[in-house]
Amino acid sequence: MSETKHNRRNRRDRKKRILTRLLIVLIIIFLLVGLAGILMARQKQAMEKQQKKDEAIAALASIPTVTPTPAATPTPTPTPIPTVTPTPVITRAPAFNPEDYMGVWKSENGKVTIQITELTEKTITFTYTQTNKKGTAVCEANVKKSVAGNAANFSFKDSLGNKAKGFLTFDNGRLYAYIKTRKKAEGAKVHPSVDGIMIRN
Repeated sequence: MSETKHNRRNRRDRKKRILTRLLIVLIIIFLLVGLAGILMARQKQAMEKQQKKDEAIAALASIPTVTPTPAATPTPTPTPIPTVTPTPVITRAPAFNPEDYMGVWKSENGKVTIQITELTEKTITFTYTQTNKKGTAVCEANVKKSVAGNAANFSFKDSLGNKAKGFLTFDNGRLYAYIKTRKKAEGAKVHPSVDGIMIRN
């Protein structure tokens, strides 16, 4: 009888030990699952931060380098008209007053006329007109484009069917124009072409 009780007690003790071990294993598994969840959440946050950082670096890399325009130094002798190096489109806008450029501008040879009717630090609207040497043929175009920094890039098709592209640069009160024809229209006796500082009319 005593041996039976002893065996029953041993079986109960064995079951308790087994249950205790199972409980410990379940607790460890629960802790591991929780830890894995925390690690995955942190890894996801790190990946999102890295992605945002990569996107910011890519955006900064796409911004062109700004080349400042040197200020002109006055001299007692008459200063010839300087040759302006074309300035690339600038994304950081320097200080320029749009009102200084409103109105009619002409090229040195008088063949090209640019009339600026609207100008802000973001957009420009102007009319382009050019005649041939004899003044018998005329091409015209109305252009509305965006301004970046102190320059405006654009392309247009004129009244004769010529296709042209170029840019205007606003430089300390001076207007520089560079426009070239990409595709001449058949039979057109004049096509857009100007490269230099425009003169206020």
